[in-house]
Amino acid sequence: MTLPAMELPQIDSSPPARAAADCRQPAALCKSLHNPRSILFLVDQLTQLGGGERALFDLARGLADLGFRVSVVTFRGNADPAAFALCDNITILPFASCFSREAVRVALQLRRLIRREHVDIVQTFFESADIYGAIVARLSGVPIVISSRRDMGILRSARHRVAYRLLGRGYSAVLAVSDQVRRWHTQADHLRSDRVHTIHNGISVDRFDAAMDRSATRRAMGLPVNVPLVATVANIEAWKGVDVFLRAAAMVRQSHPDAAFAIAGAWSDAELVAALRQQARSLGIADCTWFLGRVADVPSLLLASDVFALLSRSEGFPNAVLEAMAARLPVVATAVGGTVEAIEDGVTGFFVPYADAAAAAAHIVALLSDDSLRRTVGAAGRHRVERSFSLLQMVRKHADLYDALLKDRS
Repeated sequence: MTLPAMELPQIDSSPPARAAADCRQPAALCKSLHNPRSILFLVDQLTQLGGGERALFDLARGLADLGFRVSVVTFRGNADPAAFALCDNITILPFASCFSREAVRVALQLRRLIRREHVDIVQTFFESADIYGAIVARLSGVPIVISSRRDMGILRSARHRVAYRLLGRGYSAVLAVSDQVRRWHTQADHLRSDRVHTIHNGISVDRFDAAMDRSATRRAMGLPVNVPLVATVANIEAWKGVDVFLRAAAMVRQSHPDAAFAIAGAWSDAELVAALRQQARSLGIADCTWFLGRVADVPSLLLASDVFALLSRSEGFPNAVLEAMAARLPVVATAVGGTVEAIEDGVTGFFVPYADAAAAAAHIVALLSDDSLRRTVGAAGRHRVERSFSLLQMVRKHADLYDALLKDRS
């Protein structure tokens, strides 16, 4: 099915009112949705809640506030209990392979769910949902099927690449989290550019305004109190560049011997975690580096930190950077993927070349050495998030696109 060219409606980019920052939308917007719409999100896994999964739940809650009926299906068992606290309508339909008998059974269950819920829109997240889920949705008669693209194809296999090209015309629209991601997928999957839209992630800044005791927060997390703290938030995966972060940390210690370093994120790769711990020992920084694992209260960690660094090798559009800026932390990050669209270099943070630990260390040292610079850059980052990356803006742009696609179908 081919849709005519369509542009996303323009959204006011002026700073949102603080009362609306947690997606309590204006009444006029609610009235624009004359009929309840039923949207089903399909996501590969909820076993580990990374930035993409949390963005999905933020979007689901915001759409529910706008009057959408929202449900979520995941294709892997052992969902993180935290997922059910973020959404009360999650169905687990697990299967191991798209080519198994189990997958046929799941397809029939999903078809029944779609018809029972009178689903108008299916939006898919990640490879199995994008491919298997989209096919089942189309065969079940769903009028609008949207694929979400959140990275630069870093986990794609050869089979994925072929399937994405074959299915390109089957999507009503493709949503990318950054212009960099949009360009990559448009070219890699041979997509029509007018059907691929960028909607950046958005966050609620209110979570970063709670009164807190920095010293008490650090003690609760087992971190030292009266020392400079450099943090990163990233699930332990090879492309997240934690090894680069550790090399930069060792260089920072040469001029700031009291500095400490916190690494928050799920231990997705146990072998890599062990290798990183060994790297910290080899660099002589094991005693000042904390591998915290998954942190439930990321805002408190960021508010208790002094500098944030994300030295990834690849990114789609990192929520962790938005959260650090919302917490008024200056950011040092590699200029990869959509990160370049989040940070204003020299204003809200500083870019460094790919895998350049020395450049990262130099910026971190400069920030730790200058309280005024840290405050100025941190304040600019907070203003940028409020102005350009609010949760309300993200939700409104999705809702506008859904309504335009449904209107075109009527």
